[in-house]
Amino acid sequence: MKEFYKQQNINDIQKIAQKIATSLKIGDVLLLNGDLGAGKTTFTRFLVSFLGGKNIRVSSPTFTIMQIYKGDELKFPIYHFDAYRLEGIGGMDQGYEDYIYGDGISIIEWGEFIKDILPDKYISITFKRSEQNTEQDLEEFRDVEIEINNLN
Repeated sequence: MKEFYKQQNINDIQKIAQKIATSLKIGDVLLLNGDLGAGKTTFTRFLVSFLGGKNIRVSSPTFTIMQIYKGDELKFPIYHFDAYRLEGIGGMDQGYEDYIYGDGISIIEWGEFIKDILPDKYISITFKRSEQNTEQDLEEFRDVEIEINNLN
């Protein structure tokens, strides 16, 4: 199943995160795709907040590769990956499978770089800067594509 949202502003992205948060359960994997600055970490902030982590500081795990969010009012841990630095290395034998197939949900930016350990079931969300943005726009818009693969 695919859904496509054109010209989404920051408030629209927040509503998409809220909608997705209501259906997530332990074991779910979200792959976030898009160029640098496309909105992957911003979306993750919204999602963590809607899952109960309103007081959790969410930042991109670019250099640490993985952040673990627990506590606050979260019902399960959230494993936030940025696999960009694993290009050419992959995820095999790094120990990340323990988290991806573990007791929480996984949010993975740049998932294509660890596809060797990804499950068949996942939600893929792609963020693209809208082609209709102009220099006069006060805010940038994003086009968002959501693809659900093999989830029941």
